[in-house]
Amino acid sequence: MPSRRSHSKSHHGCTQCKRRQIKCDEARPVCGSCRRKQLPCDFQSFAPQSSPHPSIADVILERPSSSVLPLLDLELLHHWHTATASYLADAKPLQDVIRTAMPQEGLANPFLMHSVLAVSALHRAHSGPLNHGQMYFEAATIHHSRSLALCTPLFKNITRQNCHALFALSCLVPVFVFASRSPRKNPKIWSLIEVIEAFRLIRGAASVVNQARSWIEQGPLHPLLRVGQCQRPIATAAERCTLALCAQLQSLDLNLPQAGPSLDSELFNPALNGSNKNLLDLLQLYLQSGDSRAIMAWPVVVDLSYFDCLLRKERIALLTLAFYGRSLQILSGHWWLEGWGELLLKLARDHLPGADKELLNRIDVPT
Repeated sequence: MPSRRSHSKSHHGCTQCKRRQIKCDEARPVCGSCRRKQLPCDFQSFAPQSSPHPSIADVILERPSSSVLPLLDLELLHHWHTATASYLADAKPLQDVIRTAMPQEGLANPFLMHSVLAVSALHRAHSGPLNHGQMYFEAATIHHSRSLALCTPLFKNITRQNCHALFALSCLVPVFVFASRSPRKNPKIWSLIEVIEAFRLIRGAASVVNQARSWIEQGPLHPLLRVGQCQRPIATAAERCTLALCAQLQSLDLNLPQAGPSLDSELFNPALNGSNKNLLDLLQLYLQSGDSRAIMAWPVVVDLSYFDCLLRKERIALLTLAFYGRSLQILSGHWWLEGWGELLLKLARDHLPGADKELLNRIDVPT
């Protein structure tokens, strides 16, 4: 009789697989089951790997024992202080707030620390060695997932104590959304629905400001509230392009009643005039201050009805989207926006009638 084949049972699977009582393949940092189901994957132990010398990826996001440091998290925090924070704002006073005050708030609010590490990991994936890009991207995804799980209940109960960390999170969510859905990194076919979903995520996170502005004004992050207050000179090419966009937006605004809808859409919605006015005001604020956050704020300040008009492919909504895409192209030094300007222009062109192609060509002002 043949001897029974030996079988070694592993006790080092992830928390999700243990809870669901299924076999875990123990792939780090995200096991196969959690990857397929897009679930947060958490390993509570440090099982020995095939290599006697575990790599940084082997200890990613683990709960450290007395003898093991979370090396990747420490690397990401160091990268935040030495590199990432400097790219998230134009003026040095704002960079200093982001570099020091945000992680300090994160020490008392783990959801914010996870968000800080998520953005740092995306920046590391963008600027680091190509062979480690996937590892950093997976780390960013895990940290962001944990951040959302921890902070979502708090948005229903914003207090004087947690509002500062929630406001910091609202500043980081747009960076994460734009960077993690980069059209250049994700070659899939994009649609207006996916763009609107991204804009809604950015807008939702920013709602904390409306509820707690007076408290935030008294906290360590209050300089980040004042868009346009820190003055910074604009490069000549960017200034020329912004002036041209403003002139074309003003011309479009004057002709709104005559522009009308596309043939296959509902009657023109006068509220669209506000979306153009919002973008024009923000571009003028950028001209005055050099604060790039003015341009990035458009999805937050535009009226919610604009998204419905865009879903219906209203002609003016599509033209405004194209102008916003061109505005994002002005911010060429912002790594998390790479590819977004081109994407929005392409989507607008794909859905607009042929007569508007020439108008879109005229807004392609060289920088």
